[in-house]
Amino acid sequence: MIKFNLNLKEPHLEVINDLKAKFSITSNKEMINRCITSALNLNKDDLIFSTIKEKCSGGCFASEPQFEIEMNKDTFIQLKKIYTENDFDNYKTEEEEVGKVIRCIINFFEDEPDLITF
Repeated sequence: MIKFNLNLKEPHLEVINDLKAKFSITSNKEMINRCITSALNLNKDDLIFSTIKEKCSGGCFASEPQFEIEMNKDTFIQLKKIYTENDFDNYKTEEEEVGKVIRCIINFFEDEPDLITF
């Protein structure tokens, strides 16, 4: 398992709160993990990480550590691979790179909440 602080902005937290309400989930971490699992299972990276979804509003570097998230190493590696396959801005650490991918996933599910699987 890998643990790291997930950097999010206020709009991402609002999306997570909306999704938690929709799916009757109380934990931010659980909701994010369900989003990640759903995104990886969809296998539609071109849709989730399109240029439109990838571009941040308000500067991604303004994101702040919100809470610690834990995921298995294979998932972390998959998210890191998605980061390297897309033309994202440069970040200083792998955790920040994976955080960028997670923010894109959250952005996607804001528009497509019915694609989240359980």
